[in-house]
Amino acid sequence: MTVLQLSNNGFNGSLPRGVFQLERLRVLDVSSNSGLAGSLPEFPAGSALEVLNLKETSFSGQMPSSISNLKHLKSLDISGGNGRFSGGIPASIGDLTLLSFLDLSSSGFQIGELPAVIGRLQSLSTLRLRECGISGAIPSSFTNLTQLTELDLSLNNLSGPITFYIEGSFLNLKRLQLCCNCLSGQVPGFIFSLPRLEFVSLMSNNLAGPLPEFSNPSPLLTSVYLNYNQLNGSIPMSFFELMSLQTLDFSRNSLSGAVKLSLFWKLTNLSNLGLSANQLTVIVDDEHISSSASLPQINYLGLACCNMTKIPSILRYVLVNDLDLSCNQIGGSIPKWIWAGQAENVDVFKFNLSRNKFTDIDLPLANASIYYLDLSFNNLQGPVPIPNSPQFLDYSNNLFSSIPQNLMAQLSSSFFLNMANNTLHAGIPTTLCNASNLELLDLSYNYFSGHVPSCLVDGHLTILKLRQNQLEGTLPDDIKEGCVSQTIDLNGNQIEGKVPRSLSNCNDLEVFDAGNNNFDGYFPSWMMKLPKLRVLVLRSNKFSGPVGKVPTDGSENTTYFSSLQIIDLASNNFSGTLDSPWFENLKAMMVTSRNDTPLALENNLSGKFYRDTVVVTYKGTSMTIAKILIAFTVIDFSDNAFTGSIPDSIGRLVSLRGLNMSHNAFTGTIPPQFSGLKQLESLDISSNQLGGVIPDVLTSLTSLAWLNVSYNQLEGSIPQGGQFLTFTNASFEANAGLCGKPLSKQCNSSNIPSLKHERNSEDRLQTIVLFCFVGSGFGLGFAVSILVQVACRGKRPWSCLM
Repeated sequence: MTVLQLSNNGFNGSLPRGVFQLERLRVLDVSSNSGLAGSLPEFPAGSALEVLNLKETSFSGQMPSSISNLKHLKSLDISGGNGRFSGGIPASIGDLTLLSFLDLSSSGFQIGELPAVIGRLQSLSTLRLRECGISGAIPSSFTNLTQLTELDLSLNNLSGPITFYIEGSFLNLKRLQLCCNCLSGQVPGFIFSLPRLEFVSLMSNNLAGPLPEFSNPSPLLTSVYLNYNQLNGSIPMSFFELMSLQTLDFSRNSLSGAVKLSLFWKLTNLSNLGLSANQLTVIVDDEHISSSASLPQINYLGLACCNMTKIPSILRYVLVNDLDLSCNQIGGSIPKWIWAGQAENVDVFKFNLSRNKFTDIDLPLANASIYYLDLSFNNLQGPVPIPNSPQFLDYSNNLFSSIPQNLMAQLSSSFFLNMANNTLHAGIPTTLCNASNLELLDLSYNYFSGHVPSCLVDGHLTILKLRQNQLEGTLPDDIKEGCVSQTIDLNGNQIEGKVPRSLSNCNDLEVFDAGNNNFDGYFPSWMMKLPKLRVLVLRSNKFSGPVGKVPTDGSENTTYFSSLQIIDLASNNFSGTLDSPWFENLKAMMVTSRNDTPLALENNLSGKFYRDTVVVTYKGTSMTIAKILIAFTVIDFSDNAFTGSIPDSIGRLVSLRGLNMSHNAFTGTIPPQFSGLKQLESLDISSNQLGGVIPDVLTSLTSLAWLNVSYNQLEGSIPQGGQFLTFTNASFEANAGLCGKPLSKQCNSSNIPSLKHERNSEDRLQTIVLFCFVGSGFGLGFAVSILVQVACRGKRPWSCLM
C-alpha cells in the first residue's frame, strides 16, 4: 500500500500505530476526522512517507525527534485539532530538506523561540505556524527560504523589529501574515516592493513610526492590513501606485495630515478602504464625479473620526455595503442617495452615521434593506424612520419625538432596538409585542407614560431597559420557565406594587435595577437564589421590614447571592438587625479578582456585543458608567432603619470597594475586622449611634480614599497613620468624644478611653462612588467615561443613588 486516503469520513477512536510502520506508504491522509485520536510514533529509518496529513483530528502528544527519519517527506499538516499537541518542535526537523509544506497552526504546540534550523528547509514553499506559542524575534535564517510563497506566523508573541530580509530574498513570496503579535519598530518598505506579493497583514502589532515611501511597488499586491498599530506621520504617496489594491486598511493608528479622498478613487480595483480612528483630515474633494464610470466598486468604506464635514459624493453612484462615517462633523440632512446611490431594491449590510451633527433625514428612506443602522448621537428629530427589514437599529441620543404606527411591521426580524435618550412620549406601543426576534429593547430616558406592556416583562427579552420614563402601574407576575432575561432596568419611574415573584424563573438574570420607583412590600429574599445575579438595585422605594435572614427552605447545597457584586438597598424603610450569615453568602465579594477583568455585563446579542450601564451617585450627582470593572463591588444599605451591630462578617468581603451603612440606627463599635478590606476605597458609616474608638488597624487600609464617620458617638484619638492623614474635619465631625488631628480638639488622658474598647466609626459611601484616583495609596483607579446629571431627589443631601 502506497496511498491511504481516509479524510473526512467521521472516524472515531484511535488510529492503529502500525499504519505508520508501513514501509511503502507514501501518502497518509486522515484529515478532517475530529474524533480520530492517536499520537506521533517514533518514525523508523527508511520510511517512504511523503505526505502526512493529520489536520483537524484529535491527535495529541509531542513531535518526536525521529521526525528526521522521514527523509522523503514533502508535506506535513498537523493543524487544527483543538490544540491537543504540546511542546515545541525538535531541531531535527531541519533535516527534512525536501519538505515544501509545513502547517502546525492551532494544534497546541508551544514552540517558544523559532529554531534557526527552519532556515535549512530550503524547499519550503508554505510555512504556517499560526497560534503556536512562538516568542522572540523572527530568525535571520529565514532569508534562506528562497522558495517560500506563504509565511503565516499570526497570533503568536513575536517581538522586535521586522528585519529578516536581505536583498534578493522572498522574491517568490505571495502571502505574508504576521498579524496579532508584538512586533515593534517601523514597517519596512521592502515588503511593498516584493514582486509577487499579493497579501500582507501586519495588523494588531506594536509597529510605530512613519510609513516609508517605497520604489517599485508590487504589481500584484491586492490586500494591505496595517490597522491596529501605532503608526504616525502621513500616508506615503507610494501607496497610490499599488494599482492592484483591493483592500487597504490603515484604521486605528495615529496617522496624521490631510489626504484627498479622490486619490483613493484612482485605485480602480479598490473595494475595501479603512482610514478610521487616526488623526487624519480626509478632504472630500470628489464633487466632480458625475457617473460611476472608472470608479472603484467600494464594498467597505471606513471613514470614522476623519474630521470630515461632508458626505463623500461617490456614494451617489457606488453601492457601499458597509459604511462607517461615525465620529465626524457632518451636519444637515441625511440624503436619500446615501443608502443605495441610484440603485433600487438593493440589500446593504451596515451603515454607521453616529456621532455627527445630522439634523434630519430625507424621507421616505430608499427601498434598501439595511441590516445594521446606527444613527445615535446626532440631532435628528421628528418621527423615527425605519428601513426595510432592519436587524440592528440604534437611534439613541437624538431628538426623535414619535414612533410611526407601522413601526412594528418593519421590525419582524430585528434583534436590537435602542431608542434611549430621545423625546419619545405617550404609551409604549403594544405592537412591540409582535417583534418576536427582539433580544434588546432600550427605551430609557424618554417620556413614555402608562403601564409597562406585559409582553415586555414575560422573559423573552435578553435586555430590557426602561430607565427614566414616567411609567406607572404594577408589573405582571406571569413570567414562565425558560425566561432568558439577563438585564431588567426599570429605574426612575413610578411603578408600584410588589417585585414579581415569577422573576425566580429567570436563572440567567444578572442585573435587576428597580431603583427610584414606588415598589413596596418586604425584601424579595427569593431573589437570593438567582445564581447569576450580579447587580441588585432597590434603592429609593417603599420596601420595609427585615432583610437579614438567610432563607431556610433550601437544601444544604443551595447558595444565596453567590454572584452578587453590587447591592443597593438605600433610601427605603428596611429595619431590624443584619445577621452575619447573610453576608457570608456573598462569595463573589470574597475573592480578590484581577483589576482589569470585566464585569459580566457585556452581552453577546446575535453576534453583536452590548455593554450594560450602571448609574451611581457621588455627592448628590448621578453618573452613568458604561464600563464596569469586576473589582467594583459595592454594598449600600444607607438611609434605612437598621439597628444592632454592623456585622463583622463584612470584613471577609475582601474585594469590596465601597461600603455605605450611613443614616441608620446602628449601635456598637466599628468592627476591627474591617481591616481585612484591603481594596476598600470608600467607607461611610455616618449618622448612626456607633460608639467606642476608631480601630487603629484601619490605618492598614491603604486604598481607603474617602471616609465618613461623622455624627456618631465615637471617642478617643483619631488614628494618625496611613490614609487617615489625608482626611479632613468633615470625616469626623459631630463625635463629641473624638480628639486629635485633623480636629482642633487635642487629646489628653481624660478623653482617651481604655484600649479594651475597640474603636468604631460610621461612614457612608457617598452612594456608589467611582474615584479616579491619582497618586500612591489610592488603590485601583477607575478610568471611565461618565455622563454627569444632577439627579438628587432626596430629603437628605446624601440619599441619592442609582
